Amino acid sequence: MPKKIVYFAGAMRGDRVVADNMKAMVIFIRDELKYPVLTEHVVKDQPIESLPAEEIEKRDINWLDTATHVIAEISGASTGTGREIEYARTKGQLGKTPAYILCLYRADLKEKASPMIRGMDQKRYPNVTIAGYDTMDMAKKLIKKFLVPPPLKIRGGREGL
Repeated sequence: MPKKIVYFAGAMRGDRVVADNMKAMVIFIRDELKYPVLTEHVVKDQPIESLPAEEIEKRDINWLDTATHVIAEISGASTGTGREIEYARTKGQLGKTPAYILCLYRADLKEKASPMIRGMDQKRYPNVTIAGYDTMDMAKKLIKKFLVPPPLKIRGGREGL
């Protein structure tokens, strides 16, 4: 099974109302679930970098190409996050490593999350999951369910041995 590599996306220049939640999510993924997070800079207090826009775009696309899983906090408005989600959603069609995407929004901020993203249902977009959360514990459970496979079930005691 290939190693899971996480690209975390969220508002950096726009609405940072859930910045603390984003930070808690990245720490949970990295420290508790032990998955690498390519984009830890997103949750810094001052996430904006002094790199030229072209370098940021090129670097982030390379990271998205590497990622097997994208987790996006979409409670705050961000055109960059929307682009990252769409690129990750379609990169498998470009011959690149396909990615699974989890878009999370704080339930009380549902109306601030883009309907273009919230409207993606799994029947039409099977690699995309959209979910609201009320608490950080709930967000962590959703992330864990998304990243950690359930244990194999062995029926009949000795089957498969």
